[in-house]
Amino acid sequence: MTPKFTRFFSTDSAKAVLANKYGVLNGINYAAPHDTGGAGNMCRHSTQGCRYLCLGMYSGQASMVSDLENGMNNVRLSRINKIKYMTSDMAGYMSEMSWHIDKLQRQARRKGLDLVIRPNGSTDTPYERIRVGEHRNIMEAHPDVQFDDYTKNYDRMWTTMPRNYHLVYSRSEKTKISQMQRLIDAGKQVAVVFAVRKKDLLPTVWNGMPVVDGDKHDLIHLQPRGVILGLRPKGRKAWADDTGFVVRNF
Repeated sequence: MTPKFTRFFSTDSAKAVLANKYGVLNGINYAAPHDTGGAGNMCRHSTQGCRYLCLGMYSGQASMVSDLENGMNNVRLSRINKIKYMTSDMAGYMSEMSWHIDKLQRQARRKGLDLVIRPNGSTDTPYERIRVGEHRNIMEAHPDVQFDDYTKNYDRMWTTMPRNYHLVYSRSEKTKISQMQRLIDAGKQVAVVFAVRKKDLLPTVWNGMPVVDGDKHDLIHLQPRGVILGLRPKGRKAWADDTGFVVRNF
């Protein structure tokens, strides 16, 4: 095939690079979040706080614009184009995603690394329900690849996933403590953003639930089960958050 994107997955973002020391090549698919791609809502369970601080808009290279809200650069434009491709030609989009995964898998093998793919770097698409050719989903098309994702769809956390697809629930300002406790009790993980500086320690317990450092790497399938993955605020807007998305009292 002739790919539309030279690079479909980011392997050199700050979090992706951390995976290398764990023997992993980590490919993350970043696309325009919620409705910023102009082709529908890619994050149907997002909240005000989530959208206000979105990593797909307000951190990394996507944030390198003079006007943080309305500015455009090549990174943001590429992510918009990816969403337009996806919504106009889902079969072609998934075929290209699969092609790039094959390419990364060859690269990982040359380097003696395992490959881990995060399909939703800045979106919340249920890829387990999207076919790839004759396969039921991208995970079935690549059974030897581990897939990890964050989601704000609480119900999705209780759905049976492909064996090589691991989900963690991402807390928002609207998430109830009882919902998080139920997930923890079931041996699942909940990602929570705490108002902690980069070099400072995260709490070890929050609301009676154990917390581990989720910023060490993005390989959530390697993290303990039944815990909160503590994250630190990313991007210029995060520290000004007043929606409750960033936890400040702990």
